[in-house]
Amino acid sequence: MSTAEELPLLSTLSTAFHSTPSSLSTLPAGLILLQTSFSDLQAFLTNGSLTSVQLVQADLDNIERDNVNGLGLRAVIQTAPMDSVLKIAQELDDERKAGEIKGALHGIPILVKDNIATDPSLGMDTTAGSLALKGSKVPRDAFVVDALRSAGAIVIGKTNLSELAGWKGVLRAFGSDADDPSDINPSSNDTIAFRSPTNGWSAVGGQTSSAYVEGGFEAGADPMGSSSGSAVGVSAGWAAASLGTDTMGSVLGPAARADLYAIRPTIGRVSRSGTVPVSMEHDTIGPMGFTTYDVALMLEIMAGADERDPYTSNSPSVPRYTNYATNPPPLSSFTIGIPAAHFLYDTSFDIPQSCVAENAKAFKETIAQMKKLGTRVEWGTEIDLRKEEVADFLDVFTRKVNGDFKVDLEAYLSDLEESKVRTMVDLIQFNDLHSAEELPPHECCQERLIDSLVAPTRDTNSTAYRNAALQTMKYADEKGFGGVFRRYPDLDFLAIPFELGMPGLWVGAGQFPAAVVPLGYCPSGLPFGMMFIARHWNEHRLIEIMAAYQKEPSLPNRRPPSLLTEDAQWDKSEECLWIWSA
Repeated sequence: MSTAEELPLLSTLSTAFHSTPSSLSTLPAGLILLQTSFSDLQAFLTNGSLTSVQLVQADLDNIERDNVNGLGLRAVIQTAPMDSVLKIAQELDDERKAGEIKGALHGIPILVKDNIATDPSLGMDTTAGSLALKGSKVPRDAFVVDALRSAGAIVIGKTNLSELAGWKGVLRAFGSDADDPSDINPSSNDTIAFRSPTNGWSAVGGQTSSAYVEGGFEAGADPMGSSSGSAVGVSAGWAAASLGTDTMGSVLGPAARADLYAIRPTIGRVSRSGTVPVSMEHDTIGPMGFTTYDVALMLEIMAGADERDPYTSNSPSVPRYTNYATNPPPLSSFTIGIPAAHFLYDTSFDIPQSCVAENAKAFKETIAQMKKLGTRVEWGTEIDLRKEEVADFLDVFTRKVNGDFKVDLEAYLSDLEESKVRTMVDLIQFNDLHSAEELPPHECCQERLIDSLVAPTRDTNSTAYRNAALQTMKYADEKGFGGVFRRYPDLDFLAIPFELGMPGLWVGAGQFPAAVVPLGYCPSGLPFGMMFIARHWNEHRLIEIMAAYQKEPSLPNRRPPSLLTEDAQWDKSEECLWIWSA
């Protein structure tokens, strides 16, 4: 197992000094790892111009070049041991030659967020970015990993993340100077602000940076979190797709900032068993990739009932999501609602101020173009929330999730075959004992852990917990997105620029499915995306609009990071490259 911290840390290098890994010279013409989809990879593998061994070697070489070295993206916490992962790839190559195909992902490398369990036989830990979980032994693959491996996928690495999926040291405050909880004033007119370990930082993996902004995190390459490495790794061409987890937008935000397509399913559509949790009532697992088809294929393979996750027991049957991606209806068949402006008064994800106007402009222009193409648009769709109610929502949702976190995390820890920590108290004490690594000044604090330790929980029959849960659903459903869908029965989706407002929090609280698509770029080159929100269990509809959006040349589409295209056989005569699967 190769980990980020064990590799030599070099200063960030310009792409001009990159040396192209020799393994890339063996790849067939037309295969560009910065863009090639599952379908195209399978075509190369099927016609014999590419082997899984070659593909895995090339991906691992690129990780070696730019993860800790080179651009220093630090998107991968650990890679699978070279000998064992190449052995797996060779076995899949041999099976292909014998006409034995496991499934649609046969021989294709993927990346998995490091809070999703991978069997110890793969040679990688599952740490959630915490040193306390380094060396812990999970009993088995997570349900979703087992499903993807059964379809032939090769897990080549575990991706970096905001430690413990971002639920370690966040301290919410109202007002940019309100660092003391006693200063919180939910009824004030101050801007909602957050202090926490930065997006994409973990004690195990260090600081993830976007591949789109030169100079690293300090230069504005904030990848958003918590599935930071899953998004950055794909955007850098280290795999065609990856898995992330999402409680409050943690798949959607990083995917948007990596210029990818992604979906967070309804709670219960995908099993979370084997995942280091934040809240089993709000966590979900979602795929992200270069194309809608790849996202749909991953979801189709992963979805389904799992006896270890009771939330999946009553989920509807799994559709053939790839059919919806392959043959989407025209954009003229959709009706989308645009929430009233008063809902979007907070840019809560540290979006660069130079990019706020660009984000709003791109959103308005894109919606106008969709309308020209026949999409029915309901501007100013009513969301019945005052600003003070938004503040109260943040408070009750935080208290509710704090109450879930202790119960759900300790259930996960109790299932481990080996672990240095078994309780929330153990984890807090471990961090205190290893404060130099776990609580450095620039990434301080574990307020969430401490708050969760004393929070009323759902298993105590606490009135305070029940009230927080009821208020959360009232705001997120009755007065939020759910209320809109009930008042506008013909509405297929809501559309929101992801970084204006706090849509990830609202879909997480209300357990709604949502997706992101590319929308535009900040002056620095940092991407941003648009979010579509659907009714519960309507993932297939999200895939339809994602695919229709991607297929339309007049709408925004993704482009690979320029920092990595200098030496990637890139056709610069094309201003944008349209990528989709048939």
